[in-house]
Amino acid sequence: MNIRLTLFLCTSLFLLNGCIHSPIDAKKTVLKRPDSNFSKNAEIQLTDKDIFGNETTLAVSEEDIQAAINGDKFRVPLSSSVILVQSGSHAPEMTMQQEMGKYYQVSTFSGIPDRQKPLTCNTVKTEEGDAVLSENMNYMQALRYIAAKGQQKAVIVYWDTLQTGRYDTTTKTTLWSDYHGEALSDSASLRYLIRFALVDVASGEWATWTPINYEYNVLQPQPGKIPLTETQIGQLKQKTYVAVVKDLVNRYQ
Repeated sequence: MNIRLTLFLCTSLFLLNGCIHSPIDAKKTVLKRPDSNFSKNAEIQLTDKDIFGNETTLAVSEEDIQAAINGDKFRVPLSSSVILVQSGSHAPEMTMQQEMGKYYQVSTFSGIPDRQKPLTCNTVKTEEGDAVLSENMNYMQALRYIAAKGQQKAVIVYWDTLQTGRYDTTTKTTLWSDYHGEALSDSASLRYLIRFALVDVASGEWATWTPINYEYNVLQPQPGKIPLTETQIGQLKQKTYVAVVKDLVNRYQ
């Protein structure tokens, strides 16, 4: 097949169906990329599909489950070189970088996927020499490639959410909602939720973990004093980062 014909086929397939997805796992099927039209100023969070591809929708057998149970335990040894990513942020918060830096050699990468990037066809050859078209639709595959070039052991992604709680006297429970900078009453509480996904660069094996969260009672300032909300949020984040990073290291070292 000559060069001109190959380019013609690539263009035709792109216009009619989009690029053919050639995934790493043989089980993964072709998925159509949904149209996205996000604002440049909007905070874009990484999705599970960005991290795990379409693995969460695969047909899983009992043998697959048992093989996963009997597989090697996921490890990120102390002093490993890792890439740290905070979902929805161009760079992880410095406090988190500093805590991770106590245990690992940390590099950072953006947690905002480029969904504006147009589809492109890549021509690759199989072992038999046949030309096929492929597209990398998995953000984590791109991160793994970057990490592999930098000789990093793992990619660590985390999602964080700050919430405020209001005690409901009727149900006698605390009702939680995301915090958006509003004024807080003296009966309000704060909590900082974090979820981790760890991916081995070489194998693509991954693990997820949600550590215990910490709640913080809001203290109202005395008359004439500066509101304590920002200070308390900083203290809550610091306390949470120290605890969850220590737990993560103990769990996966």
